[in-house]
Amino acid sequence: MKKLTYLVSAVAAGLFSSAANADISVSGAASLVYNAAGSDTNVHNGGSISFGLSTSTDSGMAVSTSAGITLGTTGTATGAVTGWDNLTFATGGVTLTVGNDVAVPDGTGAVGGLVSDTTSSNSAGVTSSVGITDDEGTGISLSTSLGGAALTLAYVGDSTPAGGEGDIDGAADTGSGVSISTTVGAVAVSASYTTYSDASTDDTETGISASYASSMGTITAGYESSTGTNDGNGFGVGYSMSLDGATSLGLGYSSQDVNSNSGRSTDVSISRALGGGMSVFAEMRSTSGDTDAGEASVMSIGTSVSF
Repeated sequence: MKKLTYLVSAVAAGLFSSAANADISVSGAASLVYNAAGSDTNVHNGGSISFGLSTSTDSGMAVSTSAGITLGTTGTATGAVTGWDNLTFATGGVTLTVGNDVAVPDGTGAVGGLVSDTTSSNSAGVTSSVGITDDEGTGISLSTSLGGAALTLAYVGDSTPAGGEGDIDGAADTGSGVSISTTVGAVAVSASYTTYSDASTDDTETGISASYASSMGTITAGYESSTGTNDGNGFGVGYSMSLDGATSLGLGYSSQDVNSNSGRSTDVSISRALGGGMSVFAEMRSTSGDTDAGEASVMSIGTSVSF
């Protein structure tokens, strides 16, 4: 870690000597997972390295972007370079993001999913779930505070940009959304509304979630509904608690009733931090109702390390 930090600092000094406030951050992660789906057992490896670049103008405006190299643990993923898609500008309590990977604020009511991608990808997933057809692309997003609430507005002018180029005036598919998060007494509340449109599809998604934390743990509940391609609603609830300061237990349940399909999933997870950025975990997902091909119960154990 120290050697990497020194190397990055030296490179940054050479590349950004004319920008006194420039900064580069580097972080990494790796995971090793044993997965059991019925009689099919596998070992999955994955990892990532992330770069964050930022600087400040003479007026104090912060400008940043990011990139990474990632290999997922889903069994079908290949290594990929991500990032360089957006530039973010922050000043005076307002954050503006512009680029080809701007996301609308959907998924607010999606509560109860606790397991990793490895476990999720090997389970018999619920056949239909709430959501819009596409939730990101070339656009602009603005985040700020309004009283005691956090507000985000987003517009996507091209949901399917080609490489690093988005066709703002000639795109056939667009999206937009708004979200707000605040507290009501001891309860944290978030709500969002998003849309997606193209020549043949008009989607909407509405979601709300509420979370309450106490000495006994944190409980979160969410409700979501969508129209268009995925017509229906979903409900989820999650509970998490710290057992001894280093060990965490999580329970989650979600139900989807979409496009005349009804499916349910139950998640259980437990993890323990070992120090030095390393943790071990065990998790399980069980699905029922209308589900895709795959195992109804999937279990994973593994370790993850942050560098």
